[in-house]
Amino acid sequence: MAACATQGDQKRNCRLRHTRRSEEELPPALHKKEVFNIMFQDVDIVEKCLRAVTALASYHYREKIIGKEGLAKMAMSSPQSTGDFQDSILSYFLRLLLQLLLSQDFRMELAGSSADCLLPLVLCEHDQYQKMVQEFLDRQQSPAIMSRLASAFSALTSGNKLSSSLDRPNRFKFRKNLQIFLTEVSGFLSII
Repeated sequence: MAACATQGDQKRNCRLRHTRRSEEELPPALHKKEVFNIMFQDVDIVEKCLRAVTALASYHYREKIIGKEGLAKMAMSSPQSTGDFQDSILSYFLRLLLQLLLSQDFRMELAGSSADCLLPLVLCEHDQYQKMVQEFLDRQQSPAIMSRLASAFSALTSGNKLSSSLDRPNRFKFRKNLQIFLTEVSGFLSII
């Protein structure tokens, strides 16, 4: 039995070494794309993950609106917490979701779930969202594309008389805004 475990460990370690070596041999952009494709290949899994993040961000936003701590209370009880856990984890999910939305591999059947997740993340992390959008715009080479993208990002969060609420009508408005955004932006993402 111990010999089998050892052989299994050796095979697993060999695969890990091979994976690490392969990752190092890939150009950084290609490695990121491959990791991204592996992470988001199953629509059902992505939708479930988006629902979980939506629940966390919505809970935090609703609690903050009524003057409570939201996720900060949970973060403070963690022994390794620095107290800004909720900000960093929600910012992380916001960045990850924006990367997913702006990738050429984005699947439109995820648009509704993505909108439901993005709205509370943007409401919770509005300053971080603005910073991430600005970083993305600053990376653009063409002033014309940068201007069109800036306009699309602005319409995403302000079109359809969007408010800072998570009620059903506002979520539907945001879904529509995201559909328009994705349709519009997909045209220039193919030439970026």
